[in-house]
Amino acid sequence: MVSSGRLWHAVLRADPTAAAAAVARGAEPLRVVLLHGILQSCSCWLEVACALSLRGHEVLLLDWPHHGRSPTAAQIGVAMSADGFLLSLERLLAAVGWAHGPPLALAGCSLGGVLALKYACAHPARVARLTLVAPAGLSEPAWNLPFHVLSRLVGSLPHKLAELCRQTPTYGVNEEEVVAVAERLRPEGGLRVVVAGCDLVHTPHEAFWTSLVPPSNFSLHRLTSHWWLCSHLFGLRLHEEPGCWERSAAQPRSRL
Repeated sequence: MVSSGRLWHAVLRADPTAAAAAVARGAEPLRVVLLHGILQSCSCWLEVACALSLRGHEVLLLDWPHHGRSPTAAQIGVAMSADGFLLSLERLLAAVGWAHGPPLALAGCSLGGVLALKYACAHPARVARLTLVAPAGLSEPAWNLPFHVLSRLVGSLPHKLAELCRQTPTYGVNEEEVVAVAERLRPEGGLRVVVAGCDLVHTPHEAFWTSLVPPSNFSLHRLTSHWWLCSHLFGLRLHEEPGCWERSAAQPRSRL
């Protein structure tokens, strides 16, 4: 499915019977985009994508540059950076016809989480739902020595992905942008956050997230790690939460 200058991707079509049933109960269909983390591929979301498809959702899976079956960033024609990856996503959405039309429900884990945030900041009118699993994007506290030490070591490696690691943890996002996204999505309960209590890669930031989302939209898995959350996405049962992927047609739309 890859072509020159494009990420590898796959679109799972919605089960027509389930889609019709959703419309009948008054749900507005959203197009779902699932974004994986560093050193992963879209396969980490595959079970979730299949479950969402069977529930009547149209789902886009993709591999970031230098990941899975996608070409390198240079072959795609983007920088090896979060902004470059965001540009590759924007180009892909335009190519598959998702840059306009029904709004998007974005979900991302780790690096995918911060890229989902960056897209929501850049295209606020296009994002109606945002689900973040162990996301990057916030500064790490000084006491998180494993992060500060390991990120420097990984960033010094002679590998292309090390260039991306040097931009962690914020990847150019600041807290004010995150707050703005959360405030825009709050009236419809459109932001869902899942974090790990034993995460030394990206601190859970429990106080920050709980100040932005209601308790029902925040999950802290106290005895799990960053790796576990990002590797067991189907086990989180997010695909069973309609609020992550659809909204009531009666809900007011953002004026943005």
